Amino acid sequence: MARLSPFRLIEDAGHNPVGAEFLAEIADGIAAFATEVRESLSRIEEELKDPVVTSRQFTNGSHPEALIRRVEVATAGTPVQGPSINIPVGITTVIRQRRSTGTRNGYVAVNEHDVTNTSLRTETQNGDVIGLRVSNWSKLWFDADTSGTEFELISEQ
Repeated sequence: MARLSPFRLIEDAGHNPVGAEFLAEIADGIAAFATEVRESLSRIEEELKDPVVTSRQFTNGSHPEALIRRVEVATAGTPVQGPSINIPVGITTVIRQRRSTGTRNGYVAVNEHDVTNTSLRTETQNGDVIGLRVSNWSKLWFDADTSGTEFELISEQ
């Protein structure tokens, strides 16, 4: 029995209406697969880019080298959430407690309940600095023993 080559089988199938339809379905499947592969590769390439280079968009389309905001604990004992500002992957936020009159204790945590729990928060005093990596400053919570205590949030690229 003579051995048939795959090319000969495909050629013969193309001359038959049922075979031609089958080949068209295979071609459509290959095209759809190729599109999925291209889209997946694009997503992978995007994820592999340097996060600092690809995320210089802190606010309003501007490209600042640093971002600074101030958070005030207006009423002692009442937790205050940080502003909703996205921070690029790999960027550290520096939190500094500004000078405060009266009792100088300030508190920082990563959720509202922890900032009031002595074992789950970080305690700061005037001029103390903490470095944290968070995706958005709204994940930070602040409190203090003195009303009017202020914290500075600084991120630099």
